[in-house]
Amino acid sequence: METRTRRALLWGLLVASLGVNAFFVGATVTDFIRFRHAEDKGPRIIRTELRWLKDRLSPDAVKSIETQLDALKPDILVRLDRLKTLRAELNTLVAAPVPDKAAIDAHLRSIRLEVGAMQEQVQSRTFEALLNLPPDQRAALASDN
Repeated sequence: METRTRRALLWGLLVASLGVNAFFVGATVTDFIRFRHAEDKGPRIIRTELRWLKDRLSPDAVKSIETQLDALKPDILVRLDRLKTLRAELNTLVAAPVPDKAAIDAHLRSIRLEVGAMQEQVQSRTFEALLNLPPDQRAALASDN
């Protein structure tokens, strides 16, 4: 009986752990999907990347970078839809009476890869745009703001 109780406890802990992981992954994905302002339809990941520049660069420089990031919006929106799908699939896997740990791990890995690819894409384009600015404008980035 003790072995059976221990096994049931381990399964319970596994399911609870997977549920907690799914919650945090879901919260992260939801954070990427939400829009902060009704009038600002850009993906949050792009707005976040621009936010730290707004206090350091001139409005014209920020607008230039924003214009270059606008080209990424369609691809980012496709990635966000992919993340929604992966999250829904993950929820289904976690809710199963007997969760498939390997499938759950694969979905979590896919979510992390998609989020990472999206972040890399936005950051790379942002820094390409920054490097196109004149040196005197980029110098403001070195301040301690």
